[in-house]
Amino acid sequence: MKILLFAVAGVVLIGIAVMIFGALLPATREGTASATIDAPAALVRSTILDVESQPAWRARVKAVERQSDTAWTEIAADGERIAFRLADAGGETLALEFESDRGYVGRWEARLETLPSGATRLAVREQATVASLVGRILSRLFFSPGAFAADYLEELTGEVARRRAASGE
Repeated sequence: MKILLFAVAGVVLIGIAVMIFGALLPATREGTASATIDAPAALVRSTILDVESQPAWRARVKAVERQSDTAWTEIAADGERIAFRLADAGGETLALEFESDRGYVGRWEARLETLPSGATRLAVREQATVASLVGRILSRLFFSPGAFAADYLEELTGEVARRRAASGE
């Protein structure tokens, strides 16, 4: 009986320690990445906003369900559903707000700069906020916003190059 009591007390103490550790972690994380894409900004922008085509060139995206001109849901290869809303598409900026069915929300921003060569410098910043204390720990163990942004830019660069070659530019 004593062993069972100590085991239960140990599990409770570990649970409390996990909750305290999660509470000490910031709820919001940010990742950034940038790339120079050898294409005009208009082509880069149109490729980003052509969300229905993303399952063809983004490894992580299985499907996209469009709700309106400014809202859609990505279905990831692992079944996660992320609802997006276009918050800003003016000038050199694109901004999306998102909410995952896995308990996090955030904002994705891209700044497009046309270089003298005609290429586009694209800087991406993603912020994600996790309310759950355990979710904060798990997100640090299994997800890097900076690596995610860099992977996205690599896939986007490849798709823009493919579209540019297909158009004969």
